[in-house]
Amino acid sequence: MGDATRAEQSDMRRWVALRLGRRATEPPFSFDVGGKPMREAMTGWSYRGLSRRLDSDRTSHAGVWTDSASQLDLAVDAIEYRATAAVEWVVRIRNMGAGASPLLEDIRALDALFAAEPAAADRVDDADGTPALHYSLGDSNSGESFRPMEAALAPGEERTFAPHGGRSSDGVMPFFTLHQDGDGLGLAVGWSGQWSATFKHERAGGTRIRAGMEKTRIRLRPGEEIRTPRMLLAFYRGDDADRGSRLIRRTLINHVTPRRDGEVVFAPICGTIGETDPDGTYEGPHVRVMKPLAAVGVEVFWSDMDPQQWYPGGFPGGTGTWEHDPAKYPRGLKPVGDAAREAGLGYLLWFEPERVAAGTQIAREHPEWVIGGANGGLFRLDLPEARKWITDKVDSHITQAGIGWVRWDFNMPPLGHWRATDEPEREGMTEIRHIEGLYAMWDDLRSRHPGLLIDICASGGRRLDIETLRHGLPLWHSDLQCEGAHPEADQLQNAGLYRWLPLHACGLFGLEPSYAFRSAATTGNVFALAAHAPENADGVRRSIRWQKRLRPYALGDFHATLPHSADLDKWFAYQFHRPDLDAGCVFVYRRAKCADAEVTLGVAGVRRDRRYSVEADDGGVARIMTGAQMAEIKVTVPEAPGSAVIVYQPAPRAP
Repeated sequence: MGDATRAEQSDMRRWVALRLGRRATEPPFSFDVGGKPMREAMTGWSYRGLSRRLDSDRTSHAGVWTDSASQLDLAVDAIEYRATAAVEWVVRIRNMGAGASPLLEDIRALDALFAAEPAAADRVDDADGTPALHYSLGDSNSGESFRPMEAALAPGEERTFAPHGGRSSDGVMPFFTLHQDGDGLGLAVGWSGQWSATFKHERAGGTRIRAGMEKTRIRLRPGEEIRTPRMLLAFYRGDDADRGSRLIRRTLINHVTPRRDGEVVFAPICGTIGETDPDGTYEGPHVRVMKPLAAVGVEVFWSDMDPQQWYPGGFPGGTGTWEHDPAKYPRGLKPVGDAAREAGLGYLLWFEPERVAAGTQIAREHPEWVIGGANGGLFRLDLPEARKWITDKVDSHITQAGIGWVRWDFNMPPLGHWRATDEPEREGMTEIRHIEGLYAMWDDLRSRHPGLLIDICASGGRRLDIETLRHGLPLWHSDLQCEGAHPEADQLQNAGLYRWLPLHACGLFGLEPSYAFRSAATTGNVFALAAHAPENADGVRRSIRWQKRLRPYALGDFHATLPHSADLDKWFAYQFHRPDLDAGCVFVYRRAKCADAEVTLGVAGVRRDRRYSVEADDGGVARIMTGAQMAEIKVTVPEAPGSAVIVYQPAPRAP
């Protein structure tokens, strides 16, 4: 689906051959070593590379740059994806010497000039053009969350982007498209900490991109190795600036989004309960609700930090004591997990392992594992013994209760803690080891429990990047929903995220066909209402059928059908198109102050000469239309606010 053209694939392969292939001559990374720019210091370095075809789509490249004088090895592991004209890589730097390494500063996993001449293979800019940079805001618990943005780069102009406080999508997303007439480049930065990306329109006729950790100044010890942020580039041609984001998105679907039994895992449909028995315990209500939830089609039982708070001390005061609260769960979590499995449901449980409150078990017993000590603060995933302890602790709950989703929250900015802990000439090392430890912990837990997935949460959607997305899905993509339904903001957040992320979810505060439900609905959500209640049963079943019918289309290409606007007098719409099926759907919203009951939309991706069966969800008869006619399709929504979903597929051939 959404495959790159041969020209786009050729652009990618030429770039890879120059920088990552077995005969690479120009590395894609940079840093200062011993006070000199890398390209000056590397004149005597040697290179050895190996390329290997993995399958029809993937080719791996492994290269090592070695300096005999400093005893530094720089290993680059890369994979190119032919179908989407994309390549990703990680750089690892190791000190092979017996003493400390030269000082390494400003380490950038990506440092390359993307220029105009086709022969150079870095085709984005030309001498007369002005490149346009497309990016997205990060989460801010508002309708502005994930909003698409655009900025022109004048000659000589430089723009730098970085998140707030050490969480990768706090304030700005780590996804970009650099676009110029006829050419473009999609970029995703894979680092769940404090990354940075700089774009400079150089007067010589190119745009230089430099991306990596925001701050590094490190002298490696003997035998010590560090890794850099992962980089993902997708090369495209044409005037559609959104093609870069679609190729990034398609690469994520093909090679990053988690699978179970070989199939992509959609965001699940979740139900929950906040009731207690008269004695204040949760076990009884939890156990009794499982079969009613399964009967209406719910897939996962959701146990969040609020209102269940399964650990003693509540939120946030209990973060750091990861034991069940005997006053709420006298027999532990196993009876709840057993009941979920018996009913055919998955079990999701909330944790916040990286934050420690004063007075909790970890703060009392292991203050040396906390940046902040006994007073609480950031748990030290950079320490192997601390990481092993917390991994085993979370593992014990997964094992005992049969948990299939670990809801991994992170409600604090870690950057200040990391930087305050760094030693002189070791700036950035605490962050590196923490992020490496986070990935190692997730990998370890998923290795112990095949099929386990992480619900990525950090005060909502403040830690969304291609590395976290390898381990799970964001099932609560903004804490704005902690306040309840915000239909227009929900529409915008969903559309903003879908530009880059294939799958995500949030809360549902209504039932199909309500405006609130359709504004927030994704492939799966958590019902914020009592999904198990008899009075809601028919509506919940209807809502789940609606979601399951439409969820496969979310694996298609995303198209922004109408401008990204919060105005209540504006219609809003977006589309998914499955090129492999030549089918898709369009979500259409008439907001409260839209005077006209009809809007004309264009459907993207269809073939002009093909006949399609076009069905609206108003119960009417499907229309037969050509792709040319669908370029101006009229959609009627009688009520304001209201919504419609247009589903289309190839029409059966006439007998």
